[in-house]
Amino acid sequence: MLITANFVDDVRGLETPYLVIIGDKDPGLDSEAMTRTFLAWHPNAELHVIPNFGHYPMQECPPHFASIIEAFLKRSAI
Repeated sequence: MLITANFVDDVRGLETPYLVIIGDKDPGLDSEAMTRTFLAWHPNAELHVIPNFGHYPMQECPPHFASIIEAFLKRSAI
């Protein structure tokens, strides 16, 4: 998707709070890639790196993954 879809101009500069969650053991998507892409496009983006997780943290530890999202939603609530 990141290679073939061209949606950057549609999302660049959106003010919506945005959470990017990655695992530090993900072989394909790392902090540097997210900083160059999603974090560069979204001024209110936040990166959360989960230690000792791979590409599917939502399957590797659903409760921990959910707690990260819940904390983000609480901080972002109007």
